[in-house]
This record gives sequence, structure tokens and C-alpha cells, in this order.
Amino acid sequence: MKRRLILAGLVALAGGGTACAFPGQIPTFERVTASGHTLKITSVSAVDPTCQSLGPVTIGLIDVPHDGRIEVQQGRDFPNYSTLNTRSRCNTRKVPATLVLYTPTAGYIGEDDFTIEIVGPQGQVGRARYHISVR
Repeated sequence: MKRRLILAGLVALAGGGTACAFPGQIPTFERVTASGHTLKITSVSAVDPTCQSLGPVTIGLIDVPHDGRIEVQQGRDFPNYSTLNTRSRCNTRKVPATLVLYTPTAGYIGEDDFTIEIVGPQGQVGRARYHISVR
């Protein structure tokens, strides 16, 4: 049960707070960016109830974007835990996080898609698909 909760939290963070609870289905999240600009797609962190890091989260690409590039980097960001989560008090401070950035190909305007796999520090796995509108 604990692994499912952590996994749901990882997928929820990947999408900005919405998770899919059905096994085998990959949730799709929509984002919009301007042509020529880099967009922070998501940041994923794993912290305990005292807001201490449980370790780094690994992000891998399952499907790559066709008209852009993905950059994954370590940094700090505000988490986005539900108010029902005991870690929601961590939302007020930046914590260690893995950031996912998308940059469209120069001059590109249109639609793009990619899928990531999120692996938590304790081995929990989640996936998220992103549909990007470049305008």
C-alpha cells in the first residue's frame, strides 16, 4: 500500500497534482509554450513528512518529442502535495527536485508529444505522457 501511495504521489507531481489510479494507463497532461521558449514541464521530488529529501528521482524518456528536446536536471522547486497529504506543509519551501524542461525546435509551431518514466529513490515507478502545444 505504501508503494502505491508513493507512486501515486510521483505521478501526481509529474502532472501538477493529478494522478491516474488505473494500472496500465498512462495519464496525459497538456502544456502550452511559446515558440522559442523553454518550458518547465514538471519537477518531481521525494521528501519525508519533515521535508527532508529521500533521495534523487530519476527521469527517463520512453518516447522522445519529435520537434523539441527534453533536458532533465537536478535543482530545487516547490512541491505540490495535496492538502490531505502530511507532506503538504513542504509546499511552502523549495526542496531538492528533478526538473524536466522542454524546448521546441527553433521556429517550430505545432503539436509535440513525449512520455517520461519516473523512478523514485525507493524504486517506485510511474509514467506520464505530455502533449505540448507550441504557439
